[in-house]
Amino acid sequence: MPEDNKKPEAIKEYYIAYFDLLGYKDFFYNHLDKVENFLQVIYEAISLTNGYIQEVNLSPVAADIGNLFIRTKVFSDNILLCLEKTSANVDYPRFLAFLAIIADIQRNFVLRYGLFLRGGITIGKLSFNEDFIFGQGLIEAVALEESAIYPRIIMGQAALDYILQPHFVQQSDLKKACEIESRAHSGAYISDIDLAFCNSIMPAVNMEKFYLQWREHLLLPTIDGAVALNYLYCLNVNSMFDQTTIVQMLDFLKTFSPKDYQRLCNLSPNQKHRLEQHKDRVIQKIKEFGKYDNLDVSNVKEAGIREHILKKYLWVLTFHNYVCMIYGISNCMIKSGSTCDIRFMRMTTEIFEDDSPGVKQQNGN
Repeated sequence: MPEDNKKPEAIKEYYIAYFDLLGYKDFFYNHLDKVENFLQVIYEAISLTNGYIQEVNLSPVAADIGNLFIRTKVFSDNILLCLEKTSANVDYPRFLAFLAIIADIQRNFVLRYGLFLRGGITIGKLSFNEDFIFGQGLIEAVALEESAIYPRIIMGQAALDYILQPHFVQQSDLKKACEIESRAHSGAYISDIDLAFCNSIMPAVNMEKFYLQWREHLLLPTIDGAVALNYLYCLNVNSMFDQTTIVQMLDFLKTFSPKDYQRLCNLSPNQKHRLEQHKDRVIQKIKEFGKYDNLDVSNVKEAGIREHILKKYLWVLTFHNYVCMIYGISNCMIKSGSTCDIRFMRMTTEIFEDDSPGVKQQNGN
């Protein structure tokens, strides 16, 4: 007989990320002969993701910054990741670390497997155990995924409200310190009281600045008002710390957690190589959906579906070019031009491999 007295886990507040694979359903309609290969790719990608999450969960560094234990659920093409929210002082960096992990997973799906993700991140309440998930937080995360439209993971309002507010210093104190700093840079007189005030809050201000830089790399405001996760982010620790501090941190990490030290050394990103890989993936998708040459003129419905998909990857193209501009790697930008197939009156897109005259370049975000 089944147990009648089993109780669900208490409802708690979580950081929640929910996303799915773009084009998953379409694949089964149009590529039935390749389903077995597709299954293998998805299984490997999700297995690698679960392995990555387990490494993070077992990391001494993750434990040291506040029990960074991420729970996962996978069903078909849907993936749910949750991190319990706490009231501890380290909860803000825990959330930023959670976002960075999601971005790493999203980037890995794209670069390694050519699988683009769409989803949302929110903060909400859930009851979560091995057999059962219940709560408003899941409803909000699914709604965000549906509204994301393009291959991106967008931030919900609750997550934005939390991440955009100061966490280590009061807004009024931060404003006052910035005004004093501005006056000092202009050569104005700074009183002993103002100087003492700045010295007293400087550790908190520096902490706020550090996490502000991290946040600015992770989040990308877009032209339609959404804020998306920048899975092509690149943190340059050399711009955040002096070399002596970096060496001291690495020496400590090497002793404290050799696995995390090795992982950090291996993660030193070659951003140009990343963008070249991403460029190849985007071009592959544009070429796949950007023309209708192989469609019979009577296949109007399929042409409409293909154009709908093309527009999604044109968003990725503009995102890619915007990131190239941010990091000053313009030679990785994708040059493209769009026109119309008059048989279907649908947009077509062509990729240009050189700087030919008249090339229309897709820019912006």
